[in-house]
Order: sequence, then structure tokens, then C-alpha cells
Amino acid sequence: MDMNMNKAATIFLSVVLLWSIHATADERSFGPVIEGYGPTYPINDRDVPLREEFVYKAVFDSATNPDETKLNTGFVSVARYLNMHARNGVSVDNMNIAVVVHGPALKTLLTDDAYSARYGIENPNTELVQKLHTAGVSFYVCGQSAMFGGFEKEELVGPARMALSAMTMMTELQSDGYALLR
Repeated sequence: MDMNMNKAATIFLSVVLLWSIHATADERSFGPVIEGYGPTYPINDRDVPLREEFVYKAVFDSATNPDETKLNTGFVSVARYLNMHARNGVSVDNMNIAVVVHGPALKTLLTDDAYSARYGIENPNTELVQKLHTAGVSFYVCGQSAMFGGFEKEELVGPARMALSAMTMMTELQSDGYALLR
């Protein structure tokens, strides 16, 4: 009976070990560019390889952020974009990323002081915005949305650059070869 119990335990442990190895291989992970944000999964059996030395030029359109207590999901997508490509061998130098922020999302680029004055809490996006900026992401603010929303340029975080409008920046960036990602 002890031999059967040991055999059953060995089989059970082997199954658990194999499952955990498989589960670990398919688990999402963070980084290597933006640690703590932008989770990605490995895609080891993909049919389409990444092009070597290709320069990824992408502009993200960020217009929504309905909940003041949460991260801007568009910014998280930018982190995911950087992380998944870097994890698969693309140099950060080969990723030119811009984010055009307008409409309700504009509040996600407020300084902590300005955010706190309006919403009673610090801006939950501050750390992520700084990490993205450090990784080379450019942030453009729609001047029209800022004026309509009553936001002063001085209330915006340092990486944010005021443009005439989101439409203007989208036109210019796409004319410069940036692919629009929503």
C-alpha cells in the first residue's frame, strides 16, 4: 500500500510540476522597459517574425479616462507596446512613440498638485508618465482641449508639450510616418 501511495504521490507531484512549468511560461510579465506596468505574454509560436532593424513609429490617441482613481488605460497600452517589443529584441532606440492627449484624458497629465486640487487625490498616472517619458515617449497635449477644460499649461506634468490641437498633432505625426494606434 505504501508503494502505491508513493507512486500516486510521485505522479501527482510530476503533474503539478509540469503544469506549473507550463503555466509559468505563459504567465504575463512586466518590463523590461517599463517595470510594473504594461503586462505582456510571450508568443513563442508566432508565424510572423519581427523585422530586423525596423523602426516602429507609433502615435497613440488618448482621449478617454473616465475614472479619476485609475490609470489611463492608453498609457498602460504604451507601456505594453514598449515592453513586448523590447522583450522580443527590438531596441528602444528603434521605437519612436508619441501620445496625443485630448478630451477627458487631459486630466491624466496634470501635476499631483493640480490633480489633487480638482479631484482630491494625487494623480495615479504620474509615475507611469515619468517612466514612459524616461523611455523616450513624447506627450502632446491638445491646446483646444486644455482651453475648453480650463487647464493651464503650468498645471501639466513636465513631459507634456502643448500643441495647437490633437488634430494638428495627429496630422503632423502621421505625415511623418507614425502609425495611428487607438
